[in-house]
Amino acid sequence: MSGKSNILEVFRFLHDAVFPQPGREGVSFALAQRGGINEVLWKGGGERLVSIALEANDPSRVNAEYKYKIELISGAGDYVTTQNESLKLIHSGLENDLVAVKDGFLFLKNLDGKEYGGVGTSGATALQHAYPAWDGYSFYEFVKLWRSYHLVPTSMKESGLTREGQILAEDGHNLSAWLMWIQAHSSEAFGRVSEALQDLFPEITSLRAIPTTEDRVYLAAKEKDLTRETRVFQMSDGFLVLTALLSLIYAPPELAGTLVCIEEPENYLHPRLMETLVALLRQARQELLNSRRTPTQFILTTQSPYLVNQFSLDEVVWIEKKNGETRAFRPTDKEHLRKLVEDKEIGLLGDLMYTDAIGDEK
Repeated sequence: MSGKSNILEVFRFLHDAVFPQPGREGVSFALAQRGGINEVLWKGGGERLVSIALEANDPSRVNAEYKYKIELISGAGDYVTTQNESLKLIHSGLENDLVAVKDGFLFLKNLDGKEYGGVGTSGATALQHAYPAWDGYSFYEFVKLWRSYHLVPTSMKESGLTREGQILAEDGHNLSAWLMWIQAHSSEAFGRVSEALQDLFPEITSLRAIPTTEDRVYLAAKEKDLTRETRVFQMSDGFLVLTALLSLIYAPPELAGTLVCIEEPENYLHPRLMETLVALLRQARQELLNSRRTPTQFILTTQSPYLVNQFSLDEVVWIEKKNGETRAFRPTDKEHLRKLVEDKEIGLLGDLMYTDAIGDEK
């Protein structure tokens, strides 16, 4: 209950606000999905303002960075308007405004000063109306490829509709269809998932996604000591979660997200698999860097010391709650803690989870 999930929810909220269902205004849609503004506002105070800011590197430009901010205010009758929205591109030391505010309207603006049509400030974001010719469009595309996951094995044991396989669903219910899509469009990626599973489970001789006559598909695995295949609804929870995580690690570039948020990936898995999963993730990331492609960024929430042990101090953000407020700290900023790690005066990093050393200064 420290608020880890709420931090990931910020990314989901922004994604829903920029990419709502067809015909819906983004902010209104994102709020409705969460039960309205009162379920989004912090319940520990009376403020009616939601302010979100983020920074992101632009992989399409050298030495370029985006800074985005949106402020939503709730008035009488819980009516919500966009009080302010900005997108800045910092390139070669120069800061350029890509969203301008004029007379209560938001305008998309290019580096050369050219403006596109105005957008009202109620119910929608400027990003929702992005144009391909707009200089902020790559940021829009970046947000479009954000993914969030909280995998549920009971949902993953169902066969999936073939047409629903282009993106793995948040709970993984379309795992079979997703793997069918990868199998059909990237044999290399599917082969790497299969190879990793066979390395971890030597009894597995093959993995395949099988279409049916009813436009559905199911996952099946062949084991060397069994005469019949094991179908998806008979597979163990851990095997399905592991398969889904591997598919995210090895997803082909055209299907991979730019940011992937995963809630407690250790659920249903043997602790020893944590080391293997993180090692495979690092290997896949390095391969993309070596090929000059931008790797997917992963943010994981966890309560597992086994998973924390696989990361360095500067890769960890510690979340805790004080007086009802969720606060985040970077342990690497604490000089004495960094020295303990460097001098190997403590055990594994996960051991710090049982102490007060990693959190806020008392």
